[in-house]
Amino acid sequence: MLRWAILSIVVLCPSAAATQSPAGGAVPSQASADSAVIALLEQRIEDALVSRDAAFLDSVYAASFRFKHSTGTVETREQRLSNVRRPMPANAPGRFIARIVDSVEVEVHRDVALSTGRIHVRRDGGDPRWQNYTIRYVRIYAKSPLGTWQLVTHHSTNDSQGPPSPVKR
Repeated sequence: MLRWAILSIVVLCPSAAATQSPAGGAVPSQASADSAVIALLEQRIEDALVSRDAAFLDSVYAASFRFKHSTGTVETREQRLSNVRRPMPANAPGRFIARIVDSVEVEVHRDVALSTGRIHVRRDGGDPRWQNYTIRYVRIYAKSPLGTWQLVTHHSTNDSQGPPSPVKR
């Protein structure tokens, strides 16, 4: 199991590869170790949205967290967590079935990190245009005083595939 976890880190985040120590052995740099942690965190966040795990999201969203959808709609931390905490029956239209992250790239700059990637989303029922779609995103993380990474902001880009924005430009 550990071998698969390490392999997925290297595949998902090539910058997480080990570097050579002065003695010649391979040792991970702190930046590559942090990159690997964030790459794994990317999918854990999406899994928490599917399972509606507000407690986990509360622990990983920074106090100033904002979520910008590709439509331009912005949710604050409180709005996002409130939506996740709202009861949703298993067969409710629009319920997330899966949110799968791929093409993750992470850049670590000391206590700040930038991640980009895609999320393949599947929903149950609701608007057919939003049942199966892919979003591209950019995220910024900051290291907390306790040394854990917290998600500061998420921006879905206009390259996302789904219904057009209702806002006319």
